[in-house]
Amino acid sequence: MRFDTSRFPLVFLMENTQAAGPTETVEAQLIALLDRGERFVLLTDHLPGDHAEESHEERKERALFFKRNKDRMKRLCGGLVFITGDRSVSAAVRLAAQGAGKVLGLGFAFVPSEDEATGEALRLLAKGSPSTTASSN
Repeated sequence: MRFDTSRFPLVFLMENTQAAGPTETVEAQLIALLDRGERFVLLTDHLPGDHAEESHEERKERALFFKRNKDRMKRLCGGLVFITGDRSVSAAVRLAAQGAGKVLGLGFAFVPSEDEATGEALRLLAKGSPSTTASSN
């Protein structure tokens, strides 16, 4: 995954399309984003659970990363907007995202299109403080 910051404060999580060469880890990219000290919102078309190949150890490391950076995430990240397209999102996935949002202090939304995602991201930024939302699909 790579972070596209060309539309900052909207930050798109994109599938890494580079054929070769080293890439920064998601955690390193997120640290660089947090180090900017400016509020942002993450947008992605990857739904929770899309990466089933992720090992238990990788999930554990990611959880520890978010635990270490929780305060900065809560202060600087307005939330995470999932672009679902025409895919349905199960109630279990929505509940898991809502729970993660409460733990991390982030707003979460599921919307069908990039246009709606942009609008939701701007709304989350305008709020100035994170909350959890479950926009319908």
